[in-house]
Amino acid sequence: MKKKLLVCILAAAVLFVPLGQEFATAGSKLIGQEKAGALKSKVLDKSTSTNPMLGFDGDGNILYGGDPSILVDGDKVYCYVGHDASTGDNYRMPDWRCYSSTDMENWEYESTIMKGSDISWAADGVQCWAAQTLKGSNGKYYFYYCTEANSKYGSGKSIGVAVADKPEGPFVDIGQPLVRDKDTGSIAGSNVAHTWEDIDPTGWIETDETGEEHIYLGWGNTRFFNCELENDPDSENYMIALKDRDGDGEASINHYSVGFGSDYDIAVGVMNGLSNVYNGKDYEGKEISGNAQFTEAPYYYRRQDENGNYYGPYYMFFAYSWRECMAYATTDDITSNEWKFGSIIQEPSTSANTNHMAVFNFKGKSYFVYHDGVLPLGSGYRRVACCEELVFNEDGSIDPIKKTATGLAGTASTIKDSTGNYLTHEAFQNTCNDADYPIHGKKVFADFGADADSAEWEIKQSLVDLTTQTTAEDTVSIESNDKPGLHLAVEEIGGEMKVVLSQYYDGDKASLCTKGKVTTADLQAKQQTFKTYEGLNGDENGVSFESTAYPGYFLTSTKGGVIGVSKDPNVNDATFYVGDNTAKQIDKVSALKTKTVYKVGEKLKVKDIQLQLRLKDESLVKITNFTTNASSVDMKTPGEKKLQVSYTYLGNKRTDEIKITVLDEDFSDALDKLEEKKEELKMKE
Repeated sequence: MKKKLLVCILAAAVLFVPLGQEFATAGSKLIGQEKAGALKSKVLDKSTSTNPMLGFDGDGNILYGGDPSILVDGDKVYCYVGHDASTGDNYRMPDWRCYSSTDMENWEYESTIMKGSDISWAADGVQCWAAQTLKGSNGKYYFYYCTEANSKYGSGKSIGVAVADKPEGPFVDIGQPLVRDKDTGSIAGSNVAHTWEDIDPTGWIETDETGEEHIYLGWGNTRFFNCELENDPDSENYMIALKDRDGDGEASINHYSVGFGSDYDIAVGVMNGLSNVYNGKDYEGKEISGNAQFTEAPYYYRRQDENGNYYGPYYMFFAYSWRECMAYATTDDITSNEWKFGSIIQEPSTSANTNHMAVFNFKGKSYFVYHDGVLPLGSGYRRVACCEELVFNEDGSIDPIKKTATGLAGTASTIKDSTGNYLTHEAFQNTCNDADYPIHGKKVFADFGADADSAEWEIKQSLVDLTTQTTAEDTVSIESNDKPGLHLAVEEIGGEMKVVLSQYYDGDKASLCTKGKVTTADLQAKQQTFKTYEGLNGDENGVSFESTAYPGYFLTSTKGGVIGVSKDPNVNDATFYVGDNTAKQIDKVSALKTKTVYKVGEKLKVKDIQLQLRLKDESLVKITNFTTNASSVDMKTPGEKKLQVSYTYLGNKRTDEIKITVLDEDFSDALDKLEEKKEELKMKE
């Protein structure tokens, strides 16, 4: 087993490197080689990011893998992914891979647990789609997966199961599908059936107060289903056959009953509350209705107390709409498969069209694993697992989960120009429109009052190094922390050199991927890589960035916050200052609200909230992305209330309070009359 290699430069060493065309400084301008000195190469600390948390094989080469799922077994976490081996915009997934970790930061590659070619009933060997592993009370491991069935089993996507003695496999298939596409068929009152709806299995095991074990299996695309599995550990069908819930003595393919409710072998899902989401509109404001907004990728979960006991409702996380957002729903009765919609908790990805999550508890914390296309040449067909910590509100609701480049352990940095303006990018929302991807050419600029999210960057191992399996200590790539997968890039646009935010992806260059490994650096990797030097203005604390794609061109920040490149820059324009999270420590928070006095029963509105941070360096940061507890503030009784405003700044979640006063009707009416009297007096004056 090989451990993931993490580049960790502990000190900013300084090397003296003469250039082919050297420069020297005179006043505030660079002078050509006739009066040349030597630029000082500078090594920046690089973030030891945990996003992506996987993306490598046993030899340390790049390996794409999507649809992550998690098994916690003792003090170890196992992550399973379907191997993405496509070189184009299509799925080609020949096997499933396994990784493990004991701390959620350092991951080891374990094995190929099963190949598509090992499945006797599969139509081919390259459709190893989403899966999840459960551990039975008999000590064996059960791998539930989906793939395309051959004509003998009716074709279409189907659910299978394989068994192993160890979590890292090898897993052996039972020899036939557990649920075929034809088994779910058309059901009156549900959405129209299609041939890929029996995908993305998820499982849940728990023991009730009587000691009986319950094993639930769910799956679906557009429609969603669940069933119970055979729970007698002494039975030969334990966990590899459906439980007979309709009492007809048959629970096998060709004999499943399917309908609404737990009286059927397979229960068709119902999602209540979707028509009320965002006042009947989806993520982008389009009208929605009915169950169709459940897309795919269900994943079961339940919270645990400090003693490991489950409590509260069951959660089903799932992919919502297209491009896929992430959402959740809850139920008190998982066997009914009837759920109440919660909310959308994650926007579409900047780099992948689909998503698939895994939600789990480990060593006292909850985690949310998902996939993205953030590796070089990544996309919705070449994905990789990422992770964020998951926090529940007291009432069990979940606030939006911010995707980050830094993940659980990386460092978010700020980059200031020599005048104190922060390097930032234009704020934008990831759309649900496929035509807007891949993302290229987003505006980059410098601003003293930059939005906190947009001004966070991860300084990391360069994409040239990553794609060529080399290490140049004095080169970096600069990734947006709030838009993972998008890097600072120098590109020729309309015959002009521009600095923009772009994804490292080009469909024409996907052929560079061979067996999951990028074998050759291309122009995009160089455009998104910079060589680093001590500040050209002579300040050893500063840093200057030279384009690798266009040698001699240095990153600059000029009047008006314009970020560009120049071959003959003003030395101050070409000098920047990198700081980690401590560089923008918060000195004071101003959480302001125009209206803070309300009558009993009046609705508490939050659109008038203004949130501003004053930092230690005296700069101001406006926070526009925040959530509140307004829905849980008691507005029915008079008194002083606390409106909580929650937001994330440089990867840390913070909550501040605004005092709200709720007056009873008599006192409120008296105040109104007093205000009216004041107005009358003003008019007389």
